[in-house]
Amino acid sequence: MIEEARIHPDPDAAVQRELGHLFGVIRALHHGRYASVYLARDVESRATVALKTIVRLRFLEPANATRFRRQAAAAARLDHPHIVSVHRHGVSPSFLWYSMDYCPGGPLSTVQPMAVIECVTAVQHIANALDYAHRSGTVHADLRPFNVLGDESGLIRVSDFGILRALGGVAALKTVQYPPGALDYIAPEQLVKDGVPGPAADQYALGVLTYEYLAGLPVFGATSAEDLVARRRTGSLPDVTAFRPDVPSPMAGAVRRALSEAPGDRFASVAEFAAALTGPTGPVVLWPAEATSDDDDAPSPVLRPRGRHWSIMGVVPALFLVAAASLWFAFSTTSRLPTGRPETGLVPAAPPEQPSIDVTRAPAAAAGRLPAPRPLPSAQVVVSSVPWAELYVDGRLVGNTPVVGLRLPPGRHRLRLVQLGFQPHEEVVNLAPGQTLKITRIVLQQETAP
Repeated sequence: MIEEARIHPDPDAAVQRELGHLFGVIRALHHGRYASVYLARDVESRATVALKTIVRLRFLEPANATRFRRQAAAAARLDHPHIVSVHRHGVSPSFLWYSMDYCPGGPLSTVQPMAVIECVTAVQHIANALDYAHRSGTVHADLRPFNVLGDESGLIRVSDFGILRALGGVAALKTVQYPPGALDYIAPEQLVKDGVPGPAADQYALGVLTYEYLAGLPVFGATSAEDLVARRRTGSLPDVTAFRPDVPSPMAGAVRRALSEAPGDRFASVAEFAAALTGPTGPVVLWPAEATSDDDDAPSPVLRPRGRHWSIMGVVPALFLVAAASLWFAFSTTSRLPTGRPETGLVPAAPPEQPSIDVTRAPAAAAGRLPAPRPLPSAQVVVSSVPWAELYVDGRLVGNTPVVGLRLPPGRHRLRLVQLGFQPHEEVVNLAPGQTLKITRIVLQQETAP
C-alpha cells in the first residue's frame, strides 16, 4: 500500500544525495506520486539526459530490483529512431533509476482532439516503435500518453519499455492507486491472474491512445483495476464518430477492432492496425515539386485523398489556351518594335568600359581559367513507413525504415520502399541544396491474394 512506500518529503534532495555523483540535476521536469523525471547532465559523458527515478515499493522487494535491472538492460538494447534510448540504469537505496534521451517536446496531449491526419502520423510513429520492439522480443506493457514523447526533430518516440513488468505487472496495478483514466490502456488479458502481456496488449493500448487522440476524452476513466473491470463489463465502448463525425469509417472500424476484448479478435500486429487506419486504398503522399526550405522546419509531405488530383483532360486545354495567348502577345509585341535608329535621334550609349583585371590578384581568371565552383550543400531526408521496409534510393539499398539523417545530393531522386507481403511504394523527390525533407506518412498496402 501507499503507506509502505519509501516516499521522501523532498525527493529532489534524495536524488541529489543518492545520485549526485552520477548526474548533475538541472531541473525537475515532472513529479508524480511514485516517479519523477529530471533534466540532468551525465557526469561521465557530459550528455544532457532525462533522468527518471521510481520510488522503491517495499511490497515488491526484493524481486522488483532484479526484474528492473533485467528489463532496463533489455530496453537499452532497443535501437530505433522512434524509441527513446536508455543509457544507464541502476538501483539506489530509495529509487530505481535510469537515464534516457531528453525529448524537449514532452508527452503528446490527449486532452485536445487531433486532426485526423495528425493522429494517423502519430500512430504510425508509435506503431513503428512497437513493431520493432515486438520483433526484438520486447513488449511495452504500459503504453500511455506520458510514454509518448516528441523530440526536437519532430519525430514521436516511445519510452519506458517493459518498466511496468519490472515493477510487478498486475501485482503493482492492483496495489497502487492511479488517477482516473490511467489504467484505461491496460488490456483485459493483463488483469487476469498470472496474465503475461503480449504484442496484442500493446495494440490494445495503442487503440486506446488513438481513440483519445481523436475524441479528446478518456475511454473509461477508471481509477483502479477493479473499477476498470467493472466499467468494461457494464458499459459498451462509444464509437469515436459520436465525438468526431469527420473520422472516416475505416479508421473508426480499425479502432474498434484494436479495442476488442479478446486478443485474437484484434489485428495480427500493430503494423497491420496502423495500416488499417487509412482504409484499403491508403493515403497518397505528395512531395512538393520544388524544395521550399533549407531548415529543419520545412513542411512535411502532405496527404491528399485519392480522387482529388486534377484531371489531365482538364489541364491540357487550359495549357493550350495559355500557350496560344502567349504566342499572340509575343507576335503582336514584336510587330510594334522599332527598327533601325531610334526616332528620337539619340545615339545609343556606348557599352560601359570594362574594368581592368589585376593579374596579380586573380591569376586564374586572367589566364581564362575560372575558379572551381563551390560544392552545393547536401540535402537531408527522413523516411518512415508502416510497416518498416527496405529503402532504395536510385536503385541502391540504403537501409530499413525509419531512416533518419540520410544525406543526398541536390536534384531528382527516386525512392522505393519494399517489404515482403506488401505492395512496393515508389516516389520521386526533388531536393534543393541544404533542404531537410521529412517523409513520415507512408503506409504500405498489403498485397491482395490472386
